[in-house]
Amino acid sequence: MRKDELLEKLLRSYQQSFDVERPYMVQGESYDAYGAFNVTSAKYVLSKKTELWRAQCYEHAFFKTFDTLFEEDLGAFHRQIVEYIEPELVRHGEKCPPPNHMYTYVTGIFICENGISKQVIREIQKFKFSRNYRLTIRGYCDARLVVFDLANKKICGNRAARELIKGYKKMF
Repeated sequence: MRKDELLEKLLRSYQQSFDVERPYMVQGESYDAYGAFNVTSAKYVLSKKTELWRAQCYEHAFFKTFDTLFEEDLGAFHRQIVEYIEPELVRHGEKCPPPNHMYTYVTGIFICENGISKQVIREIQKFKFSRNYRLTIRGYCDARLVVFDLANKKICGNRAARELIKGYKKMF
């Protein structure tokens, strides 16, 4: 399978529940696609006027294909999360997300055609971004990173992406 074929296959599955935009720019860096997802859950008593609780959950997925993935590419993605994605897409320029925010996942899905070096795999596994808002009263934000190695037919990712990787292995 080629990188463009896998990207299209992934985007078809994501389009069922995500709002997908192609291409997408972040600080001058172009991503092949971006997907936004949100869901709201609430519990009521007798009528919707009597709400016990409400929780809002979000995910921002960034898709990018590479011929060869380098450590600098991972560093650039982490820098974009810190400088733009988390402050603007998660907090909307505020100190913390709005009330009822439960969690936001920032997911990087990278597809690499020519294989990944052992050093880059170590950097992928160490990749981490996590932020709590008001001692998690306003929720948290975690970054998940999944990398498809098409040359070796493997999938690797960081600790936060464990569940995603299990699901993708079935598809891959």
